[in-house]
Amino acid sequence: MTQSNDNQEKLEQLIERTLRIQPARRAPQDLQAHVFAEIERRAGLPWWRSTFAHWPIAARAGFLVASYGFVRLVLVGALWVTSGLRSAQVAGTLDPAGHWLHEPVSLIAAAADVGASLIRVVPSYWLYGGVATALGLYVLLFGLGATAYRTLYIDHR
Repeated sequence: MTQSNDNQEKLEQLIERTLRIQPARRAPQDLQAHVFAEIERRAGLPWWRSTFAHWPIAARAGFLVASYGFVRLVLVGALWVTSGLRSAQVAGTLDPAGHWLHEPVSLIAAAADVGASLIRVVPSYWLYGGVATALGLYVLLFGLGATAYRTLYIDHR
């Protein structure tokens, strides 16, 4: 066993020596030009066109507050719709006077209760149709994205 370890170490040393004496390779000129052009383009982008991590702190905080407000607006809209349905079970779950908006565990439980209520009320063939439609749209989106990528970014030689 020690002989195989010695052989492995010798092989590693030989490979390392061989790789160290190889000359450094430069990137092709067209690749280098593309990389530098992309770096310059991204350096000149305004903050709202860069990634979220590069946004100013105030903009990130404002976005999170706005997102929270949007979620609350959607939940209030869900309450309004369910109160129009006159479903005691769903409307009771989304009680606006409750403290469920402030407790994430209660929010998840409320969403699960609403989902379970909807699954019991909606016919099964609608659910299967919805899942099949969503899957079909996902496949279509993936295909369109791949086609667009091949059309726009891959060199046709």
